Amino acid sequence: MVSAGAVVEVVVEVGGGGEVVVGSVVGVHAATTSAEAATRRSPGRRIRCTGGSVPPGSVGSTEVLIPQDPNTLHRRASILDRLADGDDLEVAFRRIALGARLVGLGWMTVLVVLALASGTLVRPVHGWILGGAAVAWGLASLAGARRRLDVVTARGSVTVDIVLAGYALFAPRLAGAPDQLFYGGYPLIVVAVAAVRSRKAVTAAAAVLSGLSLARLAVGDVAGVVEAASQVITYTVGAAIFWWVLEVLRRSEGERRAALEAVADARARAARAEERAEVATHLHDSVLQTLALIQRRAADAEEVAALARSQERELRRWLFEGGSASGDGLAEGLRAIGAEIEDRHRVRVEVVTVGDAPFSPTVAALLAATREAIVNAARHSGEQEVAVFAEVAEGRATVYVRDRGRGFDPASVPADRRGLAESIVGRIERVGGRVEVISTPGRGTEVRLEVSP
Repeated sequence: MVSAGAVVEVVVEVGGGGEVVVGSVVGVHAATTSAEAATRRSPGRRIRCTGGSVPPGSVGSTEVLIPQDPNTLHRRASILDRLADGDDLEVAFRRIALGARLVGLGWMTVLVVLALASGTLVRPVHGWILGGAAVAWGLASLAGARRRLDVVTARGSVTVDIVLAGYALFAPRLAGAPDQLFYGGYPLIVVAVAAVRSRKAVTAAAAVLSGLSLARLAVGDVAGVVEAASQVITYTVGAAIFWWVLEVLRRSEGERRAALEAVADARARAARAEERAEVATHLHDSVLQTLALIQRRAADAEEVAALARSQERELRRWLFEGGSASGDGLAEGLRAIGAEIEDRHRVRVEVVTVGDAPFSPTVAALLAATREAIVNAARHSGEQEVAVFAEVAEGRATVYVRDRGRGFDPASVPADRRGLAESIVGRIERVGGRVEVISTPGRGTEVRLEVSP
């Protein structure tokens, strides 16, 4: 079971069958958050989340490959997590495009009104047409965007923009006042809006507006040549810059989403691995040890039946109540464990405590690891007494398990023996603690376990 405060190592599989540790997270909260985020992004996928308060519908499993360098992934994860709930990038682009279009149309309308008010237009009808079209198109764009935002950059909308911008380029000359360029920056805004749609659209917009700028030239108009050349460069370079910026942002967004998916999947995979390790450790500490006791005491039917009933009660409690009876805190839990092991293994367990710590997932791990250390001493030391000393001070809980038995060489313990590596060391390290084993053959053993409760 994943404890609420458990520290989960995020391990990413890389090429060649190796593994890279890319960070640590707090078990239940990280797994729950990852499951919720992944479920939102992929409703059809089942994400597994264990322990704590698991959100409904988030239980399942998934396996994916990490799509990029794990070290880069870890460096970016903390920033990316804060961006996970932001607006979709394309939606943001369309909103910006709508705002830019409305600003361009509004400014062009103001300039047209000023030109009409000045009385310098020989044929003011073109001013009225351009101004009216600008207002009508702005209102139509706003109304369409309220219904469906993707209308802003639809093919028809971009086409209307290009046509209106082309007319705006010719309107001053048609109105008889070629020096009054009252279209403002609207043609360049049209290029930017087209860039949001596609590369083909922005290329077409830049080409059409550049061609219309050149078409306005009069024979021998040197000043007009300079102006037209400037506009062609503006539209062409602007199209290239707009498209490049948008592509960079889209590529970054794709990498961000891939990183978020990878982090969520790595965390879910780490939670599953932790759960499997905890289940295996618990079975080793309880069921397998009880079976070993039953095998040694097979001749005593009454005791075998008592051991079986006791193990059945403990296993049911662990499966259906989320743990074992550990009392209200560290001290009481240690006394209960000592009494249990005295009954089962027929050794004396002397428990001394200084201070106490309330029950928590970390204390539960400490109790379970201590129990395994006492059982090891009872089974393997050859002594009839095991001493347990616990001290809680300065935010640290430390437990010492000592015996004066035959001792052993910790380095010689086979790798397939789980009692020390998983049930004690692994269990304590998973909650951020540390274990020290001091043992010499023929001189006894001391196991020191320390955690922050």
